[in-house]
Amino acid sequence: MTESKPTLKQRALRGMWEYLWITIYLLVVFSLFAIYKSVILAQYHIDFEPQGLALINALALSKVILVAQELHLADQFRDAPLIYPTLLKSFAFSIVLACFKIAEEIVLGFFHGRTFHESIALIGDGSLQVLSLTVLMFVVLIPFFGFTELRRTLGHDRLVGAFLRPRSQLRLPPAES
Repeated sequence: MTESKPTLKQRALRGMWEYLWITIYLLVVFSLFAIYKSVILAQYHIDFEPQGLALINALALSKVILVAQELHLADQFRDAPLIYPTLLKSFAFSIVLACFKIAEEIVLGFFHGRTFHESIALIGDGSLQVLSLTVLMFVVLIPFFGFTELRRTLGHDRLVGAFLRPRSQLRLPPAES
């Protein structure tokens, strides 16, 4: 029996759901970062309320992740133990997202009337900020890609069922004690 190829409508619907879930995940993470930053800055009486940026960044970076996944970025270890593709994808995608963050800063610099060299200099001054953001994204992406790799291995229905159905209804092998 051969598997039928998904139709364009099915692929588009699947892509929309993927985009939605990635966006929700990133929105939660970015919103929590923004809230944490505003709480810390409030201790020094500095106003900071960039919650709207969390949504914009989540929408943009979700699209970047989807495109990179379609290009099979970091798919070299598909048959290796799940830790390898999880960590490799987390690393590769955090580098891609850091590059897009740098590009965003350059575009914002142009918008504010700065030259390319001035924008790069400003990024260079905050290189520790870009590095720390990259490391944070690496850690944040580990559970995301871990879940993604588990879903690819176990299948969407079994994985979602394991999270949403009572254990008595699951057909999983008994766990060893």
